[in-house]
Amino acid sequence: MADKDETSGHGPSLKTRLYAWWEGYDLSGVKAKKDGEQSHRSETPKPAGSDSAPGPGMNRWGKPLWSATRIEVAEKMWGEGFNTPGGADHIPYLVKPLGLNPAMSVLDLAAGLGGTSRTMAGKYGCWVTGLEASELLAKEGMVRSFKLGLEKKAPIETFDPERFGYPKRVDAIVYKEGLFFVRDKEQMFDGMELALKPRGHLLITDYIAEADMMGAKAIQTWCDKEPLTPNLWPKDRMANAFAQRNLDLRIAEDITDTHRGLILSAIQGLVDHLEKFQLDTPTKLAVMEEVEMWARRVAAIEAGMRVYRFYAIKPAE
Repeated sequence: MADKDETSGHGPSLKTRLYAWWEGYDLSGVKAKKDGEQSHRSETPKPAGSDSAPGPGMNRWGKPLWSATRIEVAEKMWGEGFNTPGGADHIPYLVKPLGLNPAMSVLDLAAGLGGTSRTMAGKYGCWVTGLEASELLAKEGMVRSFKLGLEKKAPIETFDPERFGYPKRVDAIVYKEGLFFVRDKEQMFDGMELALKPRGHLLITDYIAEADMMGAKAIQTWCDKEPLTPNLWPKDRMANAFAQRNLDLRIAEDITDTHRGLILSAIQGLVDHLEKFQLDTPTKLAVMEEVEMWARRVAAIEAGMRVYRFYAIKPAE
C-alpha cells in the first residue's frame, strides 16, 4: 500500500522529506538548536508526581499542552477548527448512528477547537455544548464559534475530565479520542451515564490495546513520549464499562485503518504545504513536534494499538 511506504522507508519517507525541508533553509545552527530544543522538550525530567496528576490542560511535564503556534500547526494538519484526525468531511460518518436532529441536545467531550461541535450543530441543527480540558483550546474554540455565529448552538467551555459531572441531561454524548488520557475512566463513565436522558445515545471513539500488545516497543515509546500519559483499556474492559451501567452497546467497530489513513494523509498534506514555505524557528519546532507525535501514534497502531468506535443507548426508564 502506497501509504505504508510513507512510513516504512521504501522511497523518500515523509520523515526524510520533512528533514530535507527543515535543512533546506537557514542551515546555520538551526538544526543543532532544534536537536537541543527537541530533546529538551521531549525528555524534560518529570517533576515528582507530575505523571500522576497534571492539572487540566497541562502536559505530564507540567507545561501547557497547547500554544498559539501549536494550534496553528494543528489546524494546518486537520483543517480549520480541528486539532485531531477527521475534519468536517469525516464527522458525518462518525456520528451517523446518533440520528442527530434539531430537537437534540449533545455534549461533545474532548471538543478541542470545536470543529466537531460546530459541524454537528451546522449540519444537523442540534444544540451542542463542547467541553475541553485546555483553557486555551476552549477559548480559541469559542472564538471560532462566535465567528460562525454558532456561539449559542455550539459554545465551547472548559471542564476537568478527571472530575466529570454535568448538571443537565442531554440526548447524546460524543467523546472523540479523549477517554484514553483519563486516569479515572470509571468516574467518567458514571458521569456520562448520569448526563444522558433515558434512550440517550453515547458515541465514543478511542485508542485501545489488548494486554499482550502493551509490551510492543512502538506502543511503549508512544506511551512514554505522549504529552499526556495514556491509560489504554482492552476492548473487553470498554465493553464491560457500558454493560455495568446498563448501556446497550450496539456498535463496537474497529476503525483503525480509517484513522491511520487520516493521519498519514494529513502528515503528507502538511509536508507538501511546508515545502512551499519558509517558517520561523518556533513554528518549525512546533511542526516537528506535532508530526513526530502523530508519527509515533501511527507506529503504535502498526504495532497493534487499535482505534474503536463504540455506540450505546441508555435504556428507557
